[in-house]
Amino acid sequence: MRFYYSKTFEKKFSKYDQKLQKKIFDAIQALPEGDVKQMVGNNIPVIYRLRVSKYRILFQMKSGEVKILKVDTRGDIYK
Repeated sequence: MRFYYSKTFEKKFSKYDQKLQKKIFDAIQALPEGDVKQMVGNNIPVIYRLRVSKYRILFQMKSGEVKILKVDTRGDIYK
């Protein structure tokens, strides 16, 4: 599986400490395993949510490619 990261994700990810970065990175590498749910609504293309403790990662999946869009805390990710 091939992973692409948005600038929004990279900027926020770089601010986290190394321990949290490793936890998030490991969860991303294990996709589609983990607590993954499809977002509800008229999202075209389809957006999925991955839960890693109190953080959420939004991403899109299609034919062997995963684009990581955002990472943030539960309260701020959906804004």
